[in-house]
Order: sequence, then C-alpha cells, then structure tokens
Amino acid sequence: MADIYEYWIGKDVPYDEVWEAYEKGQGYIDKYHSMEVHLIQIKFQQQPKELPLFNFEAVYKTLKGYFHDLKYHCLDRQSYNSAGPLFIYSVERASGVWEFLGELRQILFFGSTLSDEKLMGQKIDNIDKKMTILSKYFGDSIVPEDYQKFMNTKTPRQVERAFQRMIKQRIESIKISQKPFLGNPEETKSSLIDIKLLLNKVDEDIE
Repeated sequence: MADIYEYWIGKDVPYDEVWEAYEKGQGYIDKYHSMEVHLIQIKFQQQPKELPLFNFEAVYKTLKGYFHDLKYHCLDRQSYNSAGPLFIYSVERASGVWEFLGELRQILFFGSTLSDEKLMGQKIDNIDKKMTILSKYFGDSIVPEDYQKFMNTKTPRQVERAFQRMIKQRIESIKISQKPFLGNPEETKSSLIDIKLLLNKVDEDIE
C-alpha cells in the first residue's frame, strides 16, 4: 500500500517488487501484440506548464483501475477473461491529454460511461439514442448488454470515492479512434471521434 512519502518524495519505493512485477508481465506484452487496439484520448483541464504533473499517479491508477473494475463487474466471465487491459501510450506535457490503447468494445464502454460521468449502478439517460449514434461511428462494437449490466451493478464505495475525485479534475473531452492503431499515431488520430461531445449533444437535443 502506497503512502504519502512514496507518492510525493519517492521514499521506501519497493524496487524489487516493482521490477519483478514488470519482468513477470511479459504475457501482457504478448497479449497486446495479439490484440486489435484503438486509441482513446482523454483530455483533462490543462495543467500549468510551469508546474509538475502532481496528479499523475492518482489519475493514472484510477483510470487503469476503473477500466478493470468496469470489465470485471459488467462483462460476462468469458469476455472478462479474454479482454486485455488498458495500455498507456502517452501523456502530453501541459496539455491535459492522456492517451491509452485498448480493445474497441472495452474502451467504447469505458469512454462513454466516463463521458456521462456515471458510476456503476446509475441510470444512463437517453441510452437507446446514445447507443444508436455510437453504433453509427463504431458499428457492432457497441454491446447494449454491457450498459444494462452497468446500470444494475453497485459501485464499491472505494471506487466511487476515487471516481468522484477524478471527475473533479475536469474531463473536457474523450475521443476514440475509428481506425485501429497499427503503429502510425498520426493516421490513427485522424480518425478520432469526440464521443463526449456526441453524447452531450444527444442530451441537449432531447432537452
């Protein structure tokens, strides 16, 4: 369990455990190469360029953890067991832009619920229209059953607290690539769709 000293000043970092975990993770590297991945770009409120990125570890670990928890609680066991994790690709300094790679079904589910700022167990407004518009851009990678399970699953209290803290960092946009990532970031980024903008527009049009 990390403490304030490990987080802020690097005291008592468990070096052996950190590197042993990395070295034991070759299977996940191999899994990545077997996956078809897309890019998800999450933009937080811009951080001052003259300051360090103080929230890096907290935001990074919450995004990774919540992505896993969504899969664990909302996918059937077979889908969960075969699904890959969220792989970090880049964090652009002073821009607030974080980029990850993952399988399209999972990052669409993750990104769209995050766009709505909804926790597991909360109702997603106008869900049918939102599924329809996402399907227009991403085809059958949208799985309605994921969202039904999401609304019927209670969020663990610890996850809820972390999620709310992350939302306070102000997510400005969430973009997902229509094209898979094949090693050319510029080509992939040319196909980014701002799903937060799309989903917000659905709610505004209905209101």
